[in-house]
Amino acid sequence: MKTSIEYRDPLELSEELAKLDQLTKITQLEGGSGLYTMQAASASKVALAEISANKTLLYEGWGNGITIDFNWITPKENSQGTFGYCDGFKMTQNSLAGFGTINALPGNAWGIYTSKCSSTGCMLEKEFLLELLENCKAYDGLERLTGDQGLYCNNKAFNHLKKLAAREVSSGIRNPQKYFDLVIACLEEPMNEQSGEEQKHVDQLREIINLAHSERAMKSPLSLLEVCKYINTSQASLYRICQEYFGMGIIELMTQVRLEESRRIMLNQEARQKLNLYSIRDIAIKYGFKHQGRYARRYYTAFGELPSQTIERSRRYRLPI
Repeated sequence: MKTSIEYRDPLELSEELAKLDQLTKITQLEGGSGLYTMQAASASKVALAEISANKTLLYEGWGNGITIDFNWITPKENSQGTFGYCDGFKMTQNSLAGFGTINALPGNAWGIYTSKCSSTGCMLEKEFLLELLENCKAYDGLERLTGDQGLYCNNKAFNHLKKLAAREVSSGIRNPQKYFDLVIACLEEPMNEQSGEEQKHVDQLREIINLAHSERAMKSPLSLLEVCKYINTSQASLYRICQEYFGMGIIELMTQVRLEESRRIMLNQEARQKLNLYSIRDIAIKYGFKHQGRYARRYYTAFGELPSQTIERSRRYRLPI
């Protein structure tokens, strides 16, 4: 199944994905309309999804307790370098990541991908994979799966996995067992200098993502000093991390998330009623904007319309709370 979504408003994308039972929270880190394309296929114990967008998107999700995700990227052009991050793991052409989904914890999995690549996810049934790893005594693979965020892999198995998924995401999965065999071969690849390289800041990045989406932090925004104390890092280090991974400072990132969450509520009449949010002022205060006038100006700068105009358009939307 292939789905293409053209959207003028980033929340239109969330609405359309919700219809497909894709409830991952998405924040667009640049303005303007966009195009989002997704192909998916599934079979017994295996599912595939290939995603492409013409905007840089930040995804926040979590493991479902049933599957483990294995993610990689494919450059749209013949280029090298970093194309995004999965749970803080740098995504290059040789990266396989997403192991954090082994745990079904809210916010324990996130990704940010540029418009220069597509991303592919191979979701394998957790219990069956762990049983196979135990039975074949793949202890290196088990250790990586439970202890690492990802690995750099450049063996034949990984190349075969990517080619197989690229073909079968559109034609259908013929042999589900093949995906388990190939993933285990990747997990068992001998460590080398590159694949053993530790990923920096992974724990701090997860805390940043969780903090940016925390309801408590949204209602009572933290200062830069308070954020540094919460994450246990210096201002200089936090600035470098956020600029490298998100292209903006932590306060700007958190403000953007708060604005988009407030917009999500404005576009959802049912949610406003359930949360007893009867005015724009109520919504602004809930998301940490104490001055309605300043909030309206920030909102207009971010979305090109006033909050009152969004409220008027809310009948068109059915967004998840």
